[in-house]
Amino acid sequence: MRMEQSWALKVERFGKIKRAEIEIAPLMLFVGENNSGKSYMMSLLWGLLSEARKFFPKEPSSSQTYQEIDRFLERSIGNRCKIGDEEAQLFIQWFNDILRNKKSEFIKTIFRRKIPIGSLTIERYHRIKPLEVIFEKRESLDGTRFSSGKGYIRIPYTERSKEQVIERYRMAQYITWNLLMDELTSPLYPLAKQGRVQTRAIGEALYLPASRTGFMLSYKAVMQDLMERLIAQEHEEQMIEFTLPVYRFLQALLRLDESGKSKYEDIGQFIEEHIMHGTMRKEKETFPSFYYCPKGKQEELPLYVTSSLVTELSPLILFLKSKTTYRSLFFEEAEAHLHPRVQRILATALVKLVNRGMPVWLTTHSDILFQQVNNLIKLHQHPKREVLMQEYGYTAEDLLDPKKVKAYQFHHAGHETVITPLVPTENGFPAETFNDVILDLNEETYAFQIWEEDEREE
Repeated sequence: MRMEQSWALKVERFGKIKRAEIEIAPLMLFVGENNSGKSYMMSLLWGLLSEARKFFPKEPSSSQTYQEIDRFLERSIGNRCKIGDEEAQLFIQWFNDILRNKKSEFIKTIFRRKIPIGSLTIERYHRIKPLEVIFEKRESLDGTRFSSGKGYIRIPYTERSKEQVIERYRMAQYITWNLLMDELTSPLYPLAKQGRVQTRAIGEALYLPASRTGFMLSYKAVMQDLMERLIAQEHEEQMIEFTLPVYRFLQALLRLDESGKSKYEDIGQFIEEHIMHGTMRKEKETFPSFYYCPKGKQEELPLYVTSSLVTELSPLILFLKSKTTYRSLFFEEAEAHLHPRVQRILATALVKLVNRGMPVWLTTHSDILFQQVNNLIKLHQHPKREVLMQEYGYTAEDLLDPKKVKAYQFHHAGHETVITPLVPTENGFPAETFNDVILDLNEETYAFQIWEEDEREE
């Protein structure tokens, strides 16, 4: 996968995070110490993709930046139009103005509580190719809608709508969202609703939270309780006890779509075959039940009698095999409860997803998973890669172009967290958070062995 757009999310004074500037990439890894803010940053990025659409003001802005955008659209409607970097900066600046005004509300929406934040902006925006805007003249706008494709958006208009401020404002919102989120998340359409409950939008980024075993074993009771409380409560915000990405994950489990073949089904089957040694199945109910069938057996086991390997990876497999639409994957502690051998296979499966066109952003404490990513980077640029691929059983879809990867290290500095980008070498990304601990352990082990040998000699 090649992302047309690149940008960095810059955050200052967010909880214990002093400063961060996270540049997005098809594969992104957050590594570092416990309680250093990795999940906070991952949730913030998910929220930007999934919720920031709702923060466009209802009325056109009177700011100088927006007025420049409006004049640009007024003279562009009906003509062939491309949004180059210079024009794009206007739209990004306007979006940053919105973030600046809405940042506290945005944080509360994602985390369901107030968390201090100093600033939140999009920096270093760039597109490989300008976004093309195709204006289509119509007699009427009835039954028409904005649409998008690879590198372009299509906007219907009439002679009357061309002169209307509100119509140009709708165009400005749509162009801004596509410049930022093209292929990363759902387009700028109203979210689906069930009563007062907001559900996942088609294409919304999928978030797999940590502690998946607990959620998979208890989600029925949790969702029943949430729905009962929704009926009893007047306000949705009183009902939710999880961060928003966790709540949306639980909703998504209820609506797994098995009506057809998934684009990623074979990668789900790869994980079943090489890691689970069995298959996952959903039983259709209001609150679906999930079952695991070991290879060579006919008995289907409920998740509460399976291993933690099954309960941790079952959501990933179920979503990969489902037609449920999502355009990017957020994966917390992907290696949880997995044997080192299994971690390597999972890392390879995630790289397959990236090469298939699915951005994967994950947190990890695993030096093994991290090193496997490095190995696949090294193999991609190895002069004898064909020979090595055949010897070690890799395919072309397992190779990882280093240009597709960004890695960030989170570490404590007093009472604050400092986030630094890891700079790749010819062998991949070095990670002090792992390497220093392994070195200390090796030195200690060696010292104890030498002391024991000295004692014997005496």
